[in-house]
Amino acid sequence: MTVAIGLVCCDGALVAADSMATDPMTAHAIQKVHTLDSCPIVWTAAGSVYVVEEVEIKLGDFTKAHGELKQEPVCLCVDSAVKLRERLKAAILPTMQACCQGALCATPFEAGAIPKDLETQFLVLGWVNGKPMFLEFDEIGQVNSHLDSGFYAIGLVGPFAMVAQGLMAHYFRKPLPLNQGKLVAYRTISTVCEIAPSGVGPPVRMAVVDANGAQVLGEDEISEIETGVERWKTLEAETLTMGAVDAKKEARGDLPTLGQS
Repeated sequence: MTVAIGLVCCDGALVAADSMATDPMTAHAIQKVHTLDSCPIVWTAAGSVYVVEEVEIKLGDFTKAHGELKQEPVCLCVDSAVKLRERLKAAILPTMQACCQGALCATPFEAGAIPKDLETQFLVLGWVNGKPMFLEFDEIGQVNSHLDSGFYAIGLVGPFAMVAQGLMAHYFRKPLPLNQGKLVAYRTISTVCEIAPSGVGPPVRMAVVDANGAQVLGEDEISEIETGVERWKTLEAETLTMGAVDAKKEARGDLPTLGQS
């Protein structure tokens, strides 16, 4: 089970996810957020580890092709969401289909059926020329853009994340800067880990993309974000004890920034 989200900010974009993987007997931590080494792309997925690994290998071909445009496939450093969509479709959808068609079973699947254990979703976000790109590849091969909403969640407990984000919707009156988006993303995933019945768990992992490229955040950066979230919760709790006059004076309309005292 997985919870993963994508979030668009005014100066970048990010993906975040829990880290728990389970098999019939045990649970262990894995990396669920990824970057492409050569292109401003971050991505995450929820579903079959097998399908995710196969798609990751295919996306690696774009890294190999970077800078060698005569080689196929051409890379993903494009300035158009339409071009990105078509190149990703050509890589991801046939790979997903091949995984499903190659599944072994005691009784043959009906034509067009997707083995339940292989249902997988992907979120792919990019940042090119100051503009975001945000695509979802769902388990039946549909490709959806979530650029207008700027937020989407996947995984069996993805709806939990949508509710968590909805409770913070008042912070989205205007697009958040990336530093504040990290706080929202961390709090969303950590909240789902706390309330989901099973199958998801910490640590929260995050990958960001902006004008400087794409990177998976390290443990120190995640720890700093966690500290910011705890301070945010403290400020919220203090607000509940304020009178109306004091609350109006203290209202800022935004999130606390990292390092604010």
